[in-house]
Amino acid sequence: MPQLKRPLPGTGMPSSNSQKSAPDRISVLPDDLLLLVMTFLTVREAVQTSLLSRRWRNLWASLMWLNFDAAEFRSMRTYRKFVNNALLCRISLPEPVPLDAFWISAVCNSSDDYLDYSDIHPWIRHALNSKAWALGIVKHSGPKPLSMQGYPFPFTSVYLNMLRLCHCSIDDWFAQNLSSCCPMLEDLKLMSCAVHVTMFSSTTLKSLTITSTHTEKDFPIEFDYLVIDMPNLVSLQLEEIPRRNIHLMDVSSVETASIYLFLLSFENSQVQCSILSALSNVTSLVLLSTSVFEDVVPKVLQHDLLRCETFSKLRRLHLGEWFSSRGCYPLICLLQRSPGIEKLILQLDESGDDDYEKLQNADAEIDPPCNEAVTTFSCEKLRKIRIRCDLRSDKRAQIIVRILSAHLCPLPDIKIKPINLALGW
Repeated sequence: MPQLKRPLPGTGMPSSNSQKSAPDRISVLPDDLLLLVMTFLTVREAVQTSLLSRRWRNLWASLMWLNFDAAEFRSMRTYRKFVNNALLCRISLPEPVPLDAFWISAVCNSSDDYLDYSDIHPWIRHALNSKAWALGIVKHSGPKPLSMQGYPFPFTSVYLNMLRLCHCSIDDWFAQNLSSCCPMLEDLKLMSCAVHVTMFSSTTLKSLTITSTHTEKDFPIEFDYLVIDMPNLVSLQLEEIPRRNIHLMDVSSVETASIYLFLLSFENSQVQCSILSALSNVTSLVLLSTSVFEDVVPKVLQHDLLRCETFSKLRRLHLGEWFSSRGCYPLICLLQRSPGIEKLILQLDESGDDDYEKLQNADAEIDPPCNEAVTTFSCEKLRKIRIRCDLRSDKRAQIIVRILSAHLCPLPDIKIKPINLALGW
């Protein structure tokens, strides 16, 4: 005879006769411990625990970390409705519950629909009214970047410390208000954004990342400067920001910097930028660019290099092939100014190899004739040099090895690695 199944007390979950007297040990745990368990669930799963019993009905609403992910829903409409209802439940609690972190991931894999900023604005206000210190729109898809124009500036908070924004329109209005309305903000990441800002100033930011959208219709119409003035900044990452002549004003505290430049990074080769000359205190520097034969970026950086002082703290240096212009003059100049350097990565892109094969003056650019005696010097702490390229047969790599051999004494260990396999050292 089959065992008669009955629900466990307080859970609504079936049980056999042998278990009907077993206590519901999970439901008697204190709220703090149950909420800790819920942090391992998605918000949707946490909300579903309210069906277990009265004990669980509103417990999830006291979670202090909320990550609403549209990928869990069949449509953006159901996702929008779910978030609205979840926040209404929080508002209806007898006492306000503060938040630590609030994340919005607004990409639904099975839907072509998308969110407007009008949908997201009340969610952001709820999070900041709940004293969240971390906030982000970490994913967003749509025909154009989210624009906050026409709304009161949303990020006004004395608690906000970390902000992540994806696919948003960033202009001077945003930059000015962010500096004045978020006095505790230290960590800002702007991902795949339409960057129209010309002046970014902050005395609180310690980490800044800006990457641009790759949709050309969202680029600024004309070239202008992007001035970054952040005296307390420690980490900086800028990636392919179009039609913005980058000028770093006061970034003397930056320790790690990663900067990716491309054809639209400067208006012309006579632009007076400040990048290398402003980063004299870095310990780790990544400075990549397009082919050396696109001469705007190399020339602008070479002009800036003339203003550089000693990089006394630099330990790790990773350069794109702009370094190879004029017989690797930029590379040799940087090494001479970096007495403590320990690791060097030189990256040669496939597009540059194509140019090298096609252009008649390519040999002279990388390996110009020189009748003068070569000055040698020593980088005592430099032990490893890695040259990354797409092909081991890349002729440029062999030329660079020969130039390094002529200048460095003693010569560190040099290895040439395919770029797709060159992970680590």
